[in-house]
Amino acid sequence: MPPLIRSLAMALAVATAMQAAPPAELSPEAVVQKQVEAYNAHDLDAFVACYGDVIEFRTLDGKVAPEQGLAPLRKAYGEIFKRSPKVKVKVLNRICQGLFVIDQEQAEGMGPEPVTVTAIYQTWHGKIVCVWFIQG
Repeated sequence: MPPLIRSLAMALAVATAMQAAPPAELSPEAVVQKQVEAYNAHDLDAFVACYGDVIEFRTLDGKVAPEQGLAPLRKAYGEIFKRSPKVKVKVLNRICQGLFVIDQEQAEGMGPEPVTVTAIYQTWHGKIVCVWFIQG
């Protein structure tokens, strides 16, 4: 088989295989860890990429943040990264169960003292779709 035809056949085979097998989804733990790393690096694009198109932020008392979705997420965290250039989070404890990841986190760089927060992340198809926060 001539080299050009062999190359075209190989390219077609690779393209067909890519269509047949979609990329593997990140596990719930992997997507949450990826967003923690993006947060700590202040990589807004990588951070937002961890979230589904429809994202909700809630508190355990039933309150839902008034603005939902990726645009408000990008705006809010972009402002945090600009306002607090030393902000970072350290995962103190993590529990993974099914589609949920529960992190007890210590946030530093937003004020004079670290703040401990618990975040419950719900994932779906490799993206974070809902987050509940417990602070206190």
